[in-house]
Amino acid sequence: MSFDNYIYANFNLELNKIIKKVNEKKYSNLIFICIGTNKIVGDSLGPIVGEILKQNLKKKNVSIIGDLKENVNIKNISKYIKYIENNYTKPYIISIDSALSKTIAPENVFIIKKGLIPGSALKKESKEIGNISIKGIVGRYDKNSLKNFYNLKTVDYKLILRFSKNISKIILKSIKFLNL
Repeated sequence: MSFDNYIYANFNLELNKIIKKVNEKKYSNLIFICIGTNKIVGDSLGPIVGEILKQNLKKKNVSIIGDLKENVNIKNISKYIKYIENNYTKPYIISIDSALSKTIAPENVFIIKKGLIPGSALKKESKEIGNISIKGIVGRYDKNSLKNFYNLKTVDYKLILRFSKNISKIILKSIKFLNL
């Protein structure tokens, strides 16, 4: 799948619209919370995107929470929510996570205009986080949470790397226009 295809073009357009709104509403900070674990290939999209963003981001009012060293997951999400509440006055939060889908093919990326609930494919309970969410489809969703876990474990690592790089490239390009 090429970086220039329709899926990425649409994602880029939507993200640019969101960055424009962030500029207009005068948020204090932009926070990317990159959810997942590097212990399961299909769930590593968020941490890899977080790692790439941290290495390439130079804006002072943009924060990245979650990377390959420090994963954000179902077990510690409450800690990060409290951290954000205690350390930021009016942030705009973008959650990034991998997802499974019944109908959408892998390597599709889309923006949901609300926060996300980590671990929902595995039937885990968690708090919603984010003003919006970036979801990257990495595999097929099944009603059975054990099958979903298996589906996440068997995702091709090359797909995750390529997908993470493309998503990160678009994010880095879009936030060049951020005026925080």
